[in-house]
Amino acid sequence: MRIGRRAFAGLLTAALLVPVPALAITHGLGSKKVSAHQTTRPGQATAVQLVDHQSQERLDFNSFSKSLRAQFRGGDSNTKKQVKTVINQTFKDLKAHWRQETRTKTILSEFSFPVI
Repeated sequence: MRIGRRAFAGLLTAALLVPVPALAITHGLGSKKVSAHQTTRPGQATAVQLVDHQSQERLDFNSFSKSLRAQFRGGDSNTKKQVKTVINQTFKDLKAHWRQETRTKTILSEFSFPVI
């Protein structure tokens, strides 16, 4: 048996009518506000700084992969396969670099792309 849209909407609004416990309200008022520019320890990067840093590295990776593909565009299939492997391995290394930066909340050194 199919449930109509009205019945489904009624079920959703019924959940909104349930009273919120008083403990949840007082807990919400006493909680600290968290900002994106907040750090917990000296030397740590803020979330905004990490995002900006990783966005710049992403742009550098995109230009690296475009230039590498353009450089070997006229090559045979084996060369193109090797270029694809280098790009995929570089991206894998870059993601590991980002994971470490995110886990430690620090901006490590700039990611070094392979010289070809």
